[in-house]
Amino acid sequence: MKPSLKIFKFFDLYKHKLQLSFASASVGLDREIMFSRQTNDTFEAVDYFNVIRTSSIVVVGFQESRYIRKLTPLEQSSLLKTLFQGPVSAVIISAENQLPELMIRQCEQKNIAVFRSSLHDSELLDKTRHYLTPVLADHVDEHGVFVEVYSLGLFITGESGVGKSELALALVAKGHRLISDDITRFSRISPDVVDGECSGLLNGFMEVRGLGIVNIRAMFGANALKSNKALRLIVNMVSLTHENAAQFDRLGNNIATRNVLGLEIPEVTLPVAPGRNLAVLVEAAARNHLLNINGYNAAEDFIQRQKTAIAENKWLKD
Repeated sequence: MKPSLKIFKFFDLYKHKLQLSFASASVGLDREIMFSRQTNDTFEAVDYFNVIRTSSIVVVGFQESRYIRKLTPLEQSSLLKTLFQGPVSAVIISAENQLPELMIRQCEQKNIAVFRSSLHDSELLDKTRHYLTPVLADHVDEHGVFVEVYSLGLFITGESGVGKSELALALVAKGHRLISDDITRFSRISPDVVDGECSGLLNGFMEVRGLGIVNIRAMFGANALKSNKALRLIVNMVSLTHENAAQFDRLGNNIATRNVLGLEIPEVTLPVAPGRNLAVLVEAAARNHLLNINGYNAAEDFIQRQKTAIAENKWLKD
C-alpha cells in the first residue's frame, strides 16, 4: 500500500509552517495526498498548476494566476474539469495571487479544499515538498537495532537472541548513539538514500535480556540518542558453529549487499562466538567501510602486496 496523508492531517501538521488558511469551505478533508512512480501513471505529490502532468497538491503561483485571469469564465471552468481528471486532492494559492471565486466554488463542488498561503511561489513549493517527502516515502519495518557508529548509520540484524541489543548497548557505552531498538522503520527519502528511525514507543529505550527495559537517555544522557540516520552499512550477526565456520570470508574482498527499498546496502556477516569482542569488531567494520567509501580496500592492497612479493621472489630466482 502506497503511503498517503489525509488533507485534515496535512492542514493540522503544517498550517503554521506553510502559513495556511482556508480559501474555500472546509471540504475534502478525508482526501489523501499521494504520489506515484508507475510508468503509466506518474504524478508528483505537489507541483505547480499543470493540466497535462498534474499533482496531488496543486500550487497556484504568480504565472498560473496570471494565465487563469486571462481566460473567460467558460475557459476557466473547462480548465478545472481537465485538472479534476487527475489525482488532485487540494489546491494552494501562494501569496498575493488569486483564484477566481467561480473556480473556488467548482473545487468545493468536487470536494476539493482550496487553501491560501502567505508564502511566495518557490518557498511554498520547496517547503511543501520538504515536509511531504519523508511522510510519503516508501517505507519498511525491519527487526534489528539501528545505531550511529563513527557517523555511519549501521543496522545490526540477526536471529532472535543472538545478542543484537547487548552489542548495541556496548556500542552506546563506548560513546556511539542509539537510533532504534527492536524495530526500525526505513524510508526511501531520495533516489540514493534510505533513512532509518524508531517506529514505536520504544524510542529512547532498549530491551536487554536479563535487564529488561533500560532508559538510554537516563543512563547515558541525551547525546547517546539520535532521531534518524541514513542507512550505510548492515551487520548481520550469525552464531558460529562447526557447520558454518568455513563459509565466512577470510579475505574480505567479496562485498555482499542487501536490498532495502530498492537500494543495495553493503552487508558484513559477523560470526558470534564466546570471547569475541563484538563491539570492537563492529567499530572496525565501520572504520573499514569508511575507508572503502574513500577508495581504499585493504584486501586489494594486501593482494597487490602479495603479487609484488611473488614477482620479486621470481626475479631473484631467475
